[in-house]
Amino acid sequence: MVVNKPFYLVSRLPMNRVAEAKGNNNISLMRWAKNRKAQQWKFDPVAKVIRNMNWTNYIMEIPSKGGANDLKISGTISSRHWQIFRWEAPYMVNERGKVLDVHGGLDNENRNIIVWNRHKGLNQQWDLIYADAYPDEPKKGEFSKKFGLYVERPFYIISQMPSHRYLQVLTGGKFAIKTRNNRPHQIWYFHQASWTIRSKTNNQSWNILSNGGGKEMQITTTNSNWW
Repeated sequence: MVVNKPFYLVSRLPMNRVAEAKGNNNISLMRWAKNRKAQQWKFDPVAKVIRNMNWTNYIMEIPSKGGANDLKISGTISSRHWQIFRWEAPYMVNERGKVLDVHGGLDNENRNIIVWNRHKGLNQQWDLIYADAYPDEPKKGEFSKKFGLYVERPFYIISQMPSHRYLQVLTGGKFAIKTRNNRPHQIWYFHQASWTIRSKTNNQSWNILSNGGGKEMQITTTNSNWW
């Protein structure tokens, strides 16, 4: 690691979320947000620790003097083994061999990052990208390669069944196919900041019911979880 140079830890899970220090001292997986300092880290060569760029007096550590599997930020700096990490691409490795691990391998917003024995799973693999080299996300009107959609460019979804009806949101948020009527209830757009498809009628996002366990869909308040 380059000393004192801010970087992001970017998960290699499909959505490429980043490690972010949270107000409750947890470190969680979150979608990247430009200039959010809580998502940036730096290596302190004097204390040999990794500091957070938002809470600069807080560092990455394994609680209980390394006896836990949690990963936290701490304001008590001892430079002992539970606070010492090194970069061995694609792993961030603690002095005693445990690596950063997305808990349960779930690529979800706000999922806890822990430490675990290395098993080489994708949930333990990261890219270390320095802040000054991190690519900007596509802006309004630009194409998102990750999602295959243009950012905030309105579109219709048309059934390929014989009548070619249009996807429409109904009162209450459920979906149906209807004859084209040029109302905003049939117009959709991709929202880059939340990674969701939204309705032009109220800017709410697509959602699979039962937290992804159901078969029906509706629009609802945006939460950016996988469903």
